[in-house]
Amino acid sequence: MKLDAKSRKKALLLLIVIIISMLIPMKITHKDGGTVEYKALLYSVIQWHQIASQDYHTGIIQGTEIRILFSTVYHNAEFIPDHIEHVLSPAE
Repeated sequence: MKLDAKSRKKALLLLIVIIISMLIPMKITHKDGGTVEYKALLYSVIQWHQIASQDYHTGIIQGTEIRILFSTVYHNAEFIPDHIEHVLSPAE
């Protein structure tokens, strides 16, 4: 099947529109302390700011994560404890 020049241009334009639509992110704000995620079909960028607890201490998880095609390529989120010691007591 051979395409004429007009059909070829239409197909190329459609392909460009599809690729661009896969790259446009959607902003998602999570209600976990301020985490913001920018998500597109091909990638996502997460700005972590999540309230969390770890080893009987409360604090926040803060950092950035980048995923391309469902695979994490950059992750520097870390737990930053509050200054209050032992807010959560262990089960006795």
